[in-house]
Formats: sequence, C-alpha cells, structure tokens
Amino acid sequence: MPDIIDLRSDTLTRVCKSDVETLDFAKIGDDCYGEDRYVRELEAYCAELFGKEAALFMPSGTMSNQVGLRCLAAPGDEIVTEVGYHINFFESSAVSANSGLVLNPYHSADGVLTADDARRAIHAKARWSGLYAVPKVVAIESSINTYGGIVYPAAEMLRMRALCDEMGMSLYLDGARVLNACSHLDLSPARYARPADMLNFCFSKGVGAPFGSILAGPAHKIEAAKVFRKWYGGCLHQSGLMAGIALDKMRRWQQATQEDNEKARILGDRLSAAARLKYPVETNMVFIETTDAKSMVARLAERGVLALAWKPDLVRFISSSLVTRGQVERAADIIRASL
Repeated sequence: MPDIIDLRSDTLTRVCKSDVETLDFAKIGDDCYGEDRYVRELEAYCAELFGKEAALFMPSGTMSNQVGLRCLAAPGDEIVTEVGYHINFFESSAVSANSGLVLNPYHSADGVLTADDARRAIHAKARWSGLYAVPKVVAIESSINTYGGIVYPAAEMLRMRALCDEMGMSLYLDGARVLNACSHLDLSPARYARPADMLNFCFSKGVGAPFGSILAGPAHKIEAAKVFRKWYGGCLHQSGLMAGIALDKMRRWQQATQEDNEKARILGDRLSAAARLKYPVETNMVFIETTDAKSMVARLAERGVLALAWKPDLVRFISSSLVTRGQVERAADIIRASL
C-alpha cells in the first residue's frame, strides 16, 4: 500500500506532540468559572481579528451556527438562506428542533445568495400580517462548501447589509472557512466580516487546530450566546487545553490558508486538462465531475489517494495541513491516471 494522501477534508486534523508541549498548563483553568486564561486570550484575539466587540469559544461550528441564529431570532421567526448553505444543507433539522426557527431557502443562480435573491425570497411569502412568519435573519456562507469553496463576494455582502438594514433584519455569516476566503480576496478578516452582525469560524478547518469554533458579534449578543451555549451543553470546563492549541494556530492563519489555497490551485490546474472542474478553484477545494463518484473514489483509495464522493457525479478534494505541496502534485498524477 502506498503512502496515503488524504484529501477528504480539512477537518481530519491531528494533534501533534509539539502542539501540547508548547502549552503553559498554568493558564488552564475552569472555563465554566471564567478562569481559563487560554480561552480568554483566544476570544479576545478573535474578537479583534474579526472586528467584533466580543467572541465566545464553542465546541463546534454547528453549535456556533445554532447559538448564533438563536441569538438573532426567536422561535417562529424566519431565516432566509441559500439551499446549499450549511445551515440548510446540513442543519435544517437542528434549526427547527433547537430553536423553532423557520428556514426560507432560496436556490441562487451560482451559489451566491444575492441581495436581490433574498428580497425575492422574502416577498415570495405572505408578509401583510405579523400573524405569519417574520423574516429576521439573512444567513450567508463563505467560503461556500457545496459550491466548490467559492468565496462570497465582499461587494455583495455590503449590498446584503443594506437590504437587512432596510428590512430590519440581521446578517449572519457562517464563516467556517472564512479565513481561506480572506486569503483569496487579500482582505483583512475585520474588513471582510464588517457587514455581518455575527459570524462563526471553525478552528478545525482553515488553521488545522483539532477542536472548536468561535462565535463573534456584539457584546450583548455574546452574553446571550453564553446562556444558549450552556443550555446546549457546550460550556466546557478545562477547554483551555484545546483553546491554547487553537490560539497558537490562529496566530499563523495567513500562512496556513494561503498555502492551502495554493495547493488546491495546483491540483485544480493539473486536473483541468483531464477532468471537468465543477467550480472555479478559489480556496482549498477542488470538485471534479465524473460518471460514478463512488467507483472513482474506490479506485483512488487503492492507489493511495483519499477523496470524498460528494454526489453521485461529483468528487471533492480538499487541501489542508495534512498534505504537502509535493503530495498534492503526486496526487494529481494519480488522479489523472485514474481518469
């Protein structure tokens, strides 16, 4: 069996001995008592990085999304989003069961839910009485997983902000991989995320930490988020063990995301002559079309390349800290031979 080149996901991170050896264990306390210094430092760092008043360390991106939406809307309120965004594609049951919120998913032309799309979605339902569902939040995503990791345009986010202001709504950014998007656009996270009221970022993705997520936004919303985090079972005790590793990784986010984006670009360039790329390669994802994704993934696994059969006719590859540039180049040769 050849050496394995794992391109299934950027969530398959590994804890290294050096990650733990660099920790100052004197900083680790009980975060439920507010006594973990690593958690406090991580939250402060992320709040400043994303230009928000406050931030809250969370166990996962899904919990961040669920808590964030609950902070912005009440049971029975409506969330306008895109069909393929994580909040609808993966979390529709959770949104309903956890918060009693109503999703209004719109199928956009190219994966980017525009302000015009959101306006059409809002006006497609009865709005002449407060007795019916009231749209309170527009939820967008960047980078957009189900559309090949494309980036939500910064200019469109400003237009969406204007629509939300006009309609008295909040703007939520599911930014699980937002730092990859910022690297692609060469924008600071604070500038890019400025139009959003609240956002989520996953440490286990773009920066390669083993655990956790951050929820950032106005201070009073983060205080409310602490309550919902406790209700959902996400208030952890000695979480500084993971927060400390995440903080160390976050301080090198630019290098990590730039390298991952570049590795994906190399893979996409090398595959484009032999396969049809489903989406432009903008961040760390490459999607190729095939007649039988499961069979192709099985063939690649036999040759030492792991990928994900995303749909029956789509195979997804993701670059991450798990693979080097040389491995990506070797994987491209294997994939082309398999095609």
